[in-house]
Amino acid sequence: MTVVDPLSRAHRPRILISAYACGPGQGPEASAGWAIARAAAETGDVWILTRERFRASLEEALAASPDLAARVNVVHIDLPQRIMRWKRRGWDLYWYYALWQRLAGRTARRLHAEVGFDLAHHVTFANDWMPCGVAGLDTPVVWGPVGGASRVPVSKLRRWLGARGTVTELARIALTALPRAVWGDSTARRAALVVAQNPDVARRFRHARNVVVEPNAAFAEEIPAHRGSDSGRTAVFAGRLLAWKGAALALEAISRPAAEGWRLQILGEGYELGRLRRLARKLRIEDRVDFRGHLTREETLESLASSDALLFPSMHDQAGWIVGEASAMGMPVVCLDLGGPPTLAHINARVVSADAPGLPDRLAEALRDAQTNPGRPHSRWSEARLPSVVGQWYSTALHARRRPLVVMESLTRLRPTTNPYLVQLCTALDDTPGIELSFFSWRRALIGRLDVFHVHWPELLVGGHKLAGRMARRVLTIAFLIRVRLTRVAVVRTLHNLDRPSDMSRLDLALLDRLDRLTTLTITLNDDTPLPDGHARRTILHGHYRDWFAPHPAPAPTKGRIGYVGLIRRYKGVEQLIGAFRSLDAEGTSLSIAGRPSTDDLKSELISLAGGDERVEFDFRFLDDAELVRRIADAEFIVLPYRHMHNSGTALAALSVTRPILVPDNAVNRALAEEVGERWVHLFDGELADADLARVRAAIGEGVKGEPDLSQRDWTTVGAAHAEAFRAASMLRRAG
Repeated sequence: MTVVDPLSRAHRPRILISAYACGPGQGPEASAGWAIARAAAETGDVWILTRERFRASLEEALAASPDLAARVNVVHIDLPQRIMRWKRRGWDLYWYYALWQRLAGRTARRLHAEVGFDLAHHVTFANDWMPCGVAGLDTPVVWGPVGGASRVPVSKLRRWLGARGTVTELARIALTALPRAVWGDSTARRAALVVAQNPDVARRFRHARNVVVEPNAAFAEEIPAHRGSDSGRTAVFAGRLLAWKGAALALEAISRPAAEGWRLQILGEGYELGRLRRLARKLRIEDRVDFRGHLTREETLESLASSDALLFPSMHDQAGWIVGEASAMGMPVVCLDLGGPPTLAHINARVVSADAPGLPDRLAEALRDAQTNPGRPHSRWSEARLPSVVGQWYSTALHARRRPLVVMESLTRLRPTTNPYLVQLCTALDDTPGIELSFFSWRRALIGRLDVFHVHWPELLVGGHKLAGRMARRVLTIAFLIRVRLTRVAVVRTLHNLDRPSDMSRLDLALLDRLDRLTTLTITLNDDTPLPDGHARRTILHGHYRDWFAPHPAPAPTKGRIGYVGLIRRYKGVEQLIGAFRSLDAEGTSLSIAGRPSTDDLKSELISLAGGDERVEFDFRFLDDAELVRRIADAEFIVLPYRHMHNSGTALAALSVTRPILVPDNAVNRALAEEVGERWVHLFDGELADADLARVRAAIGEGVKGEPDLSQRDWTTVGAAHAEAFRAASMLRRAG
């Protein structure tokens, strides 16, 4: 895992930034998104996911900075025009934002499957009760700066909220509670780091893995110097004139004796304007209040610079850039202990508790004290801080433990008779970081937490000895396939055999066809396994058996002994082996055939073919591991005369006991010979003949020195390769 370190650029992490708003000079949120993206590009390669409306400003900014453009890729997405036409009113932002996040999530999953991001970051308009499109990515996620959870003591503030404001706040609390629990809490649980706009949000998500408080303020240009007014008693309120912004409370504070002689400039527009004018007349302070309407940012900053304090008793501002700008120029900020303003005001905060009795008087007193205790300029919210801050966020996120990928193997449990390949694979996966391994059960398959289903022989899902059991398995398989289809469960199949069993019913074949269509990725044991064009695949070599066989003693080989081990089936060509051996004219040779035949007829046929030859020895038992090792080691070499040979665990078993093998000449076995050494893998072409046996006997002479090279088949490597395949499949499934 890469830790973001500005001093070390040996590897630049790939970072996806999802920004609903992102662009220079496009408003506070968009400017913050662009500032964070630029900071991320200091140490990483960045992909920005944003809306079409920011295309022009971003293209202009990147054209002006070729170095930055080399590190930043922009993907613009928007909902179809037929949906955008419905986005007309201010509150339409909320449903449109939710739908846009859904689109962003799909796009992010597709990009992640292509690029493989080291980290994803959701910035701008991050709200604790709205969805986060990148939360589901299989990569560390930074969420924020996120706001929205500020506590509003409505019962104490309803006097200044007014009827409309009180109803609005109660509705906000009620309507956001469930989405906050559904979207906000789940995103916080998944996030490697939650960046909270203010302490209220941090408290809300205190149980998340990592939480820091850092507003999204980032001032690129120089803030005007604060010079104050001639009178020394001019306050400014700036913001939309909405009830919760607290302009009514600011008016009452100005009317109190402690604020005698103070003037108040109200900058902004909104539905509260009429009520505020009436309140100013009622309080008989209309001659001390100037309603200046909407001003440009430059005009607003000039008004701040020529005033003496910012009076900003907002009730749930998650951030409020105006507070940061006023404080940065050295202006005292009088605010409530709610939301983001106390944090943004920094060293110049004059905080009053919203629960304080006589609240307007307390605000007036804080305003009066600001006259004798002026503020100090600072650069706490300068954009220049962001590379270091963002780098620390990413370092924390990349160090955080990623949620393990939940993988369900298709076997129900490990038994003493379980294929050693599966036992070693499960052991390796269980030891692989980032994988939570479980075994198959229908309960887990249908309702359990699950990211990946790993299947080896899918026909076992529908098999069974009794009709009732087979029917039940078929119904459950259909239900499981429906779950896979409707959710983001990835199906990964390890393809051991090219052909299905020949005795399956049409219904079972149809179910397996459906599972094949739902398979996200196929693991093949060699590069020559045929797959349909466009099908995702990973080749992972069959692991060796050295460690598995280590507890069992391996005797020295018997001089002249040729061996065959493993289950005996028609396609494995044991009949040809017996015929070739009996034709071999060589003194002191013997043939050992050990393994269970598939049918009694085949067993009888093999005995008949041996014709009573005392040099041919049969052991028709199932071989346990100790007996298998003994039988392999007892031979000078092992012959596997398969008519059709694609993958063979028996070949790996023989090589793991350091015995050469004689196998059919095909692309798979030629690659195996090149990998482990040609003196260990001998090939025959066409029908096995006595000359092939004689050739191998002559080649090995008095034995083969050393060991076959099985370094590529170490189980730690195999387990890690499977984990990567599972992650790739999960990304592909989520992108689909």
